[in-house]
Amino acid sequence: MTENELYNKAQKPNEYFLVVMLLYRRLAFPLAVMFRRLGFSANQVTILGGCLWIISVVTMISAAQSWINQHYWSAVIQLGLTIFLWNFGFVLDVADGSLARMTNTSSPAGSYLDYCFHLIFHPMFLCSIGIFLFIITGSLFYCIMGVLSTFCGWGVSFSSKEHVLCESIANGHHDPRKFNDDERYRIFIDSVKSKTPATKKKNSELLITLLREFLCFPGQYAFMSIVIISDIILLHFINSNFILLQITFVAMVGVSLLRVPFRIKREFMTLVTYEKILKKNCDDRDNQQS
Repeated sequence: MTENELYNKAQKPNEYFLVVMLLYRRLAFPLAVMFRRLGFSANQVTILGGCLWIISVVTMISAAQSWINQHYWSAVIQLGLTIFLWNFGFVLDVADGSLARMTNTSSPAGSYLDYCFHLIFHPMFLCSIGIFLFIITGSLFYCIMGVLSTFCGWGVSFSSKEHVLCESIANGHHDPRKFNDDERYRIFIDSVKSKTPATKKKNSELLITLLREFLCFPGQYAFMSIVIISDIILLHFINSNFILLQITFVAMVGVSLLRVPFRIKREFMTLVTYEKILKKNCDDRDNQQS
């Protein structure tokens, strides 16, 4: 198999995220090839990436302690390490899927493990930044915003919907195979079929998608890294005390908090649609039996 064929096999079909397609997938591919040659499994790569994410919380808070103790170079080094852990952890998060597709080892268990690390780290990511800003500024506002950020992600609404659907399937209330492709997508993935593959996005849709990814997921890591680096450069000219990071953090958490009720409503409407389709399938089954 040629390198191009291997790369095509490693790609996720109909990649939705632009940042992943343009940046992270390209960085992840050579790592996936390396892990394949070394005999690593996709699950091992998932665990490695997840552990790097968790370590970044420690380095972020440690950087704040160094900063208030006026160990500025130590703080800058630890912030640099944090930035590396954020982004390399996400590269590995992309590489594990690429490796699984290259080795034909994709599995529900692997997806579950990947999902667990997402639910663990996504809340910790913004919260650790909030704690960092709280320590260096002494403002309780950032600590409160950090705590609030822990429940404003997509995990709460979407995981609740998944639990309800899994329980319904387990109880034999319906057979997902009876749904057509559009119904399955709307019920199990999204209430509105808006996930156009990244390769098909054009013009204003490209810009809107990039903005959304930088403020939410998965572009947050790269965007926050750029903000911190800019703040460090700015500190050479004025005593800004990470003002760019303060503004960006408040904006990110604010946007995420505002989206929570809309996310809950969206998944609620998904289940309302699910109930209607379920009733239709049940009626069809009863008619066939009769």
